[in-house]
Amino acid sequence: MNFITRKTKSLWIDQIAGKSCEITDPLDFSCMDRYVEGKRIVLLGESSHGIGDYYRTKVNMIKYLHEVHGFNAVVLESGLLEAVLSRRLLKGLPAKEQIQHSLLDIFHNEEMLPLFQESWADGLHIAGMDIQPANQQVSHQMLDWLELHTDKEMVSSINRAETVFFEIDEEIRGQAKIPKVVKEKIRMCMGLYQSCLELFARRVSEADLEREEILKVIGEGLKNRLKWLEINTKSLMASGVMRGANMFNNLQWLLEEHFKGEKVIVWAHNFHIRKSKTLTSSLLGITTVGQLLSSSRYSNQVYSVGFYAGEGEFASLIRVHFSINASKNKHLESLLLDACRHDSFVPLCDKELPERNWMKRRWQLLEAGMMGQLPISIYPQKHYDGIFFCRVVQPPVYLER
Repeated sequence: MNFITRKTKSLWIDQIAGKSCEITDPLDFSCMDRYVEGKRIVLLGESSHGIGDYYRTKVNMIKYLHEVHGFNAVVLESGLLEAVLSRRLLKGLPAKEQIQHSLLDIFHNEEMLPLFQESWADGLHIAGMDIQPANQQVSHQMLDWLELHTDKEMVSSINRAETVFFEIDEEIRGQAKIPKVVKEKIRMCMGLYQSCLELFARRVSEADLEREEILKVIGEGLKNRLKWLEINTKSLMASGVMRGANMFNNLQWLLEEHFKGEKVIVWAHNFHIRKSKTLTSSLLGITTVGQLLSSSRYSNQVYSVGFYAGEGEFASLIRVHFSINASKNKHLESLLLDACRHDSFVPLCDKELPERNWMKRRWQLLEAGMMGQLPISIYPQKHYDGIFFCRVVQPPVYLER
């Protein structure tokens, strides 16, 4: 890594300050207009799942992109089946319960409520691209719907598979190593889902258009159950490799089948939306959604925004609060903190750059590691098209469990 002198850092700070757009109105993201114009997919990242300001800003950004640029679908880093069916099967529940029953725990906060309770969000489609299950409530609602629209054989078959699936999910949650007896149960459950999918193929072909749409979502959900079970028979390393590919496959299905022609916003960790590999992901052999999109036919239709924070606090996955430390000379966040007086959007797409520009590829920076994570070496312009910087942040206001 090249050594960053005080003179070089000062020059870079001036360059970032000259390029960044301060966000003085939390609902106005017009500085992004020329960058997202003509794009079909906008990727919104986050350096931590435990920063409330990211959630608040992204919800406001989604509102802007929806109302000004016609983005009508939001795909979250959450289970596909539960998230897609939430709008249809949980609509009668309060917004808080819709979130808790359909999304992963990281989204169970007050900052997410506008997506589920404000009138502007009624026209939004909510989906997920992960294969992790969120909550069994959607499964119960799904079975109730199937009971009304299919037959006893189908309902009985899926009910049996789902019952065993959630038993397994409970048994393996938080376990570093899965016992042999549970792995055998996983293989048995995979067989149950294979039988369900064989039944399912026949029922979809016989359905009318309205039922066919939901049945196709449920069919993809059952395939996701199989993939989740398969991942849990693999090593931790192998499961990490498989997760990125599975998320991309889900996103591809949503783009090509479920949201055909719609503009889509994808919300996930920075790790998942980066356009190219870091040294760490290269060593681990992990390919992410952002990388797979960049090498797909969608490559010219994507705009990727990494989210970073300067100072304040974040919450761990178990909701313990920690201070952010991004003060080191080589930290990307340190540069942004010195350059940006307010929350700011920093475009990274300039083609002609002076020799000592902060975005030159030979200049490598560190992304500050959150609690339990080591700093990662990155070249910002290789990984993102833009950065959104939240200067001072706090953890989310979590919904009561």
